[in-house]
Amino acid sequence: MSTEQGKTVYIETFGCQMNASDTEVVLARLADDGYSQVDSVDAASLVLYNTCSVRDGAEAKVRGRLDSLKPIKRERKDLRIGVMGCMAQRAKEELIQAHPHVDLVVGTDQFVHMPALLKRLEQEQQVVATDFGFFESENWSARRREGVNAWIPVMRGCNYNCTYCIVPKTRGREKSRDPNLIESEVRDAVANGHVQVTLLGQTVDAYGKTLGDGTSLAKLLYRLNEIDGLERLRFVTSHPKDITDELLIAIRDCDRVAKHLHVPAQCGSSRVLRLMGRRYTREGYLDFVERARRLCPGVEILTDIIVGFPTETDEDFAETMSLMRDVQFDGSYVFMYSPRPGTGAWNLPDDVPEDIKRVRCNEALGLQLSQQEERYGRLHGQVLSVLIEGVSKSNDQRLQGRSQGNLNVVMDRAGHDDCIGRCVPVRINGSTNLTLYGEHADQEPTLVGTGGLDFLRLDI
Repeated sequence: MSTEQGKTVYIETFGCQMNASDTEVVLARLADDGYSQVDSVDAASLVLYNTCSVRDGAEAKVRGRLDSLKPIKRERKDLRIGVMGCMAQRAKEELIQAHPHVDLVVGTDQFVHMPALLKRLEQEQQVVATDFGFFESENWSARRREGVNAWIPVMRGCNYNCTYCIVPKTRGREKSRDPNLIESEVRDAVANGHVQVTLLGQTVDAYGKTLGDGTSLAKLLYRLNEIDGLERLRFVTSHPKDITDELLIAIRDCDRVAKHLHVPAQCGSSRVLRLMGRRYTREGYLDFVERARRLCPGVEILTDIIVGFPTETDEDFAETMSLMRDVQFDGSYVFMYSPRPGTGAWNLPDDVPEDIKRVRCNEALGLQLSQQEERYGRLHGQVLSVLIEGVSKSNDQRLQGRSQGNLNVVMDRAGHDDCIGRCVPVRINGSTNLTLYGEHADQEPTLVGTGGLDFLRLDI
């Protein structure tokens, strides 16, 4: 669609892959309304921040961005400034009060109506739209960048109410999308060259429950696995209570589905897990791990760990370290606990000192790295099936990709640009704590990866 003069948008996205996907939908809606995307605030008539509320650091960055726009807004009265996403949903009118130069506050279910909300600004001084809606039956488009990967939401919200987590307040309760719409979007993405698709949901393994017709994530995987041209199918993030035997068997049997599960344990102490509202014990999580590895041999398990949760003792943390040793996770995101307003744990005493949190965080990260180094070393000489995603960002003489699980692999680029977007055999000949190095191999893969680590810490 042609772009109307002066309708330009600059958008910055914070936080998770779901937010990145929401941004793609907003850009598509704005493009239909005549907007073009620009890469600087100075070139924009509309500035949007798609926000995250999981940790205060993410919100602090947004507050800083908004403060920096005050003098610009004074000079450019026609500039429109909007905050969307989880911070908008959580803070609502507080954002307008603290930053009166903000024109638009759009919650997590209302961003699909962005053009109509901007139209309202022609008649209203400020617009706050944070009602939860039910647009899961809507067939929306997304403005994706060129490349191998596409992120596609299959559900929104969460029913678990873990006491440290703000997501149920910012995303609402579970809502699953129609599988027909999901399949249509996956087919469109593949047709546009996105041969790897990641299905998104706050508790993605609960997909289908709200539809009431027997739909499940396992059935969806079987269905999408039949799409020609799709090289790799992934999904995140899972809760151990919703991982069924049916799902594990589907992961095992569907050749396009990655043999990888991101299932946060959060803690190894049953006492702390109860305070977190996780609805399982240490033993329950270990039972899940045993079942997953028995029904789906070779599956990689990635976890999240929170250290320094209220009342966590040295003994509780020792149980977390013990859990990590027992499970031998294939990757760990480790976070220091951060109190969030509106969560169940907000009223608990944040009684673990910051320096203790930091020490525990480093210890957990160190353990994971040492386990990862040993596991990666065992892969030297093996041939893995790797989906090549593109040129390495750190070295343009190499290509980067992911194994059938979630191993980060780079290989020599020379003469192999035609491998981008394809699964190819790569012989591993070296490694660091985070990356496997290899070369294109002529033989078929001899091993599905037994461990994977993307990165250990998510800084937002």
